[in-house]
Amino acid sequence: MINPQTQGTYNDLENLANMEQPIPGQSLTNDPEKPLPFEQAPVHTELAPAIDDLLVRLCEPEIFHTIVNALREGLPVGEMAEQILFEGFAQGQYNPDLLLLLVEPTMYILIALADMADVEPRIDDEDDDPDPEEEITQLEKVIALAKEKIVPSQVPSPIKSKVEQLTKNIKPKEQSLLSKEEA
Repeated sequence: MINPQTQGTYNDLENLANMEQPIPGQSLTNDPEKPLPFEQAPVHTELAPAIDDLLVRLCEPEIFHTIVNALREGLPVGEMAEQILFEGFAQGQYNPDLLLLLVEPTMYILIALADMADVEPRIDDEDDDPDPEEEITQLEKVIALAKEKIVPSQVPSPIKSKVEQLTKNIKPKEQSLLSKEEA
């Protein structure tokens, strides 16, 4: 006869085993000759060169138009900064510590880009109330702190001048007459 308590535990273990998650420590068995980008030394280790590189990449015409369109559609600056920085980390551009230091400058850069395109940026998603029981990661804490400190009209002059210099030849695309209107 099977003990009901043991049977429940066995079923839980069986369900856990069937979840198709990586085995703990599996990343340690990756080929050391072919490490993933974020497992190598980061490209940038200092804040100023990382900001300059990020600014140059964000001011490329293709990326610039994508950013402006996303801001025009109402994507919050904080969420966009988080996505951009995480992608840079995944590509091995910087380590997690530098990623946290880049949050505020990245948000200012995005605000300056929106300002250049005459788009009113949303800093935060005002409609969503955070769940108090939800666990907040370190990155989310830093972004929340930066959101409190950032005022769109107070973009630091060095960032604003670099954005103006890098985007002087880029003209923002105008909203098409056939595009969806906001309700």
